[in-house]
Amino acid sequence: METLRLVRSHFALLVMVAVFGSLLGFVAARSTNRRCDFGSIYIPPRLLQTPTGDADWVIEARVDSRGRVSDYRIISNADGLTDLSPQIKGSLIFTTFQPATYMGRPISATAILTFPKVSSAKP
Repeated sequence: METLRLVRSHFALLVMVAVFGSLLGFVAARSTNRRCDFGSIYIPPRLLQTPTGDADWVIEARVDSRGRVSDYRIISNADGLTDLSPQIKGSLIFTTFQPATYMGRPISATAILTFPKVSSAKP
């Protein structure tokens, strides 16, 4: 009688381990079907159009989650100017980006813009 009870308890333990192992295997198999690309967790904003200007400027632009410039900071200027020309301000208003993404969702981020001087000399 004691051996029968011992066999039953061992059999129940074996069944529980098998059921738990198969559930664990099922969950692990389902999780491997999902794509996990750690290289694309953060993607910086990408410029969709090339800005032009009348002076050499380097500007740090704050790009919102819609891809529009919300704020800017002048990093350098070859001519020593401290304020942007109306042409560059207008260009910043209409400059669009593909917004930065984090884990697939658009976020605000910063981007460095250079406005090269466009020569007006005609050949």
